[in-house]
Amino acid sequence: MTILWTSLYGVLVVEIGLLVALLMSCISTKLWCTMVATINSQIEGIGERILQYSGTKAAIEALNANWVYEWRQKMFNAYSAFWSLVAFLAFLFINCLRQLWMVYIIRTEHKYQDVDEMAKMVDNADMFRAQRNVYISGLAFAMALVIKRVFTLVITLGRVRDERDKYKKFFVEQKDS
Repeated sequence: MTILWTSLYGVLVVEIGLLVALLMSCISTKLWCTMVATINSQIEGIGERILQYSGTKAAIEALNANWVYEWRQKMFNAYSAFWSLVAFLAFLFINCLRQLWMVYIIRTEHKYQDVDEMAKMVDNADMFRAQRNVYISGLAFAMALVIKRVFTLVITLGRVRDERDKYKKFFVEQKDS
């Protein structure tokens, strides 16, 4: 396997581990919310450092172009980084489907032509690689979407629990008064 497919396999393993961690009930929703806030602040800090070290921060302040800061907050966050990863995985999956289709066409042509056994073995190896790549990229793409949905549910559950605790505290205070 090449570096691309080895790293994509690593991404798939990390996604499976993250999904298992999301589904574990021993990790509280407050911890997940804290982790998301920490990751978001780290990504925003990277965006701030890029503006600072590129020398554009002084130019932005001199031109009073505050829209650049708003744009940076929209672009440099965990949400856009995640969707960039999903877009890359979708592109890779579509490219693998195209490659599988091309290998299938070549293999079909060789089936009806007079070719030697070595060409047929090469076709089989190419078909194996193309199918493997489709499975790995498709599973990584699907797992990313599943993780997004489960993560959204966990974060929503955390917010609902916080609201419940606030209302519970409010009603206890009202009852005591």
